[in-house]
Amino acid sequence: MMAFGLIWETSLQELVAPEAFGRVASLDMLGSFALLPAGFLFTGWFANIIGGAAAITILGATVVLSTVLILLCIPAIRKFD
Repeated sequence: MMAFGLIWETSLQELVAPEAFGRVASLDMLGSFALLPAGFLFTGWFANIIGGAAAITILGATVVLSTVLILLCIPAIRKFD
């Protein structure tokens, strides 16, 4: 999660004009926080079905794997000119 957050924040700072950065960052935070209840609901439901430890392991591995795949499959992310 930390790797994705680092990439995301760097992308925002590199690609968004300084005069629009505050508005873009505000919309980014609004979208992120607005989806939290859905994530909590899904995680609770998933943990109830397979157990807490298994849910944490599976969901954590999913986050790590998706971050690595995004880094490997989208070369533009690695190239900020």
